[in-house]
Amino acid sequence: MENNSQTLNHGSNDSSPPTSINKSSVIIKGSAPNSPSIEPTRSIVVPSNLNINLPTFNNSTAIANTNMTTSKDSVITIDGSNNVANFLTEKEPKNSGSSVHTSWENIFKNLYYILAWYFFSTALSFYNKNLMGKEYFNLKLPLLISAMHTGMHTLITIILMSGNLPIIYKKPEGKSVSISSYFTRVVPCAVAAALEICMANASLIFITLSFYTMVKSSTPIWVLIFAFAFGLEQPKLILIIIITVISVGVLLTVEGETKFNLTGFLLVLGAAIISGLRWTLTQMLLQKEEGMNNPVATLYYLSPIMFIMMSILSLIFEQPFQVFNTSEHFENVTRGLQTFGLMLMGGLLAFGMTIAEFALIKNTSTVTLSVAGISKEVVVITLSVLIYHDELTPINLLGLFVSITGIIGYNYYKINKPSNDKKGRYQALPAQKNNSLD
Repeated sequence: MENNSQTLNHGSNDSSPPTSINKSSVIIKGSAPNSPSIEPTRSIVVPSNLNINLPTFNNSTAIANTNMTTSKDSVITIDGSNNVANFLTEKEPKNSGSSVHTSWENIFKNLYYILAWYFFSTALSFYNKNLMGKEYFNLKLPLLISAMHTGMHTLITIILMSGNLPIIYKKPEGKSVSISSYFTRVVPCAVAAALEICMANASLIFITLSFYTMVKSSTPIWVLIFAFAFGLEQPKLILIIIITVISVGVLLTVEGETKFNLTGFLLVLGAAIISGLRWTLTQMLLQKEEGMNNPVATLYYLSPIMFIMMSILSLIFEQPFQVFNTSEHFENVTRGLQTFGLMLMGGLLAFGMTIAEFALIKNTSTVTLSVAGISKEVVVITLSVLIYHDELTPINLLGLFVSITGIIGYNYYKINKPSNDKKGRYQALPAQKNNSLD
């Protein structure tokens, strides 16, 4: 075998001729020194003063030390251009073009999730109002409807997670959730989600969709408060001011409501409070559990608990079997099947909305989800006025404006927060396993 070694001579002041490495000074890992199967190699001399930690290559890589008197440089003999490229990739700076491409890809991906969430959540809001509102279909079974939706989600996710439909959904390989994590993290998150959805849907029986949307916009207040409680955010004067501004906006909204109903208001306010807890727990859950690293897997674990919780609440407060016997919507088999069909239809909208929610919060954070809802709330309120002829007073509009101002102020605060101030910040939920910060 010819000696095809090439030596890089470091240090321009060294007048000595370049040191060459012959094949006898190189040890090939996994091969005999005189093996005829060894292909021509190239050698790179790495100065010892660079303090480079030499990586471990494959069995075509050779590492040897020269007997030079001027330095104790290391020689790396690499077989093949691919190995050279892999070695240089670790030490060279990242390609800026690739980073820009990845950044734009993430932007468009998150924009897609936001638009999908807008569509499904807006459609679901109008579906719930038409189905449960007193002035419309007047089906007074919000808890049962919610339970049917989560039951549908349970069946869908069981089928997808079985791995029998790889064309639609490929089951991820990863760790499953432990029993202790299931009861300490999954169950509390599922219970909070069940309570929030039930209270939110029940409130639509008593209040207008526009008023519901304006009160629900107080969710960022409770996200912040629970972030304080769980140590995700440090209490600061600017955050207290932001909470105060949003609170004033909600109070103005309530003051200007012409069709105020105390029961409906307390239900939607309770839903907003629990929503803050729900999404804080969800963010912590998705962040820490490898077995729940995608929306379908998350629903797979959460939906059964939510279904059981909602079903129990429906049996206690709604007594659905009595409603089946007395309601005009179940007066005969045909009418009953049509009603159940309408009740199940929202399950598909809810599934799409929940998948988009989890995908968005996993790629960004709970705050991003809250802020992204601002324009959606404006759209829902506008459509409510146009479709349902909801009355908005100047005080209503002022309250909405003040609330949105507070939410925008918080978003501005998060954007301008120093990147090295990691303490007390929301940790973003990465699409891949990393520890990036929001």
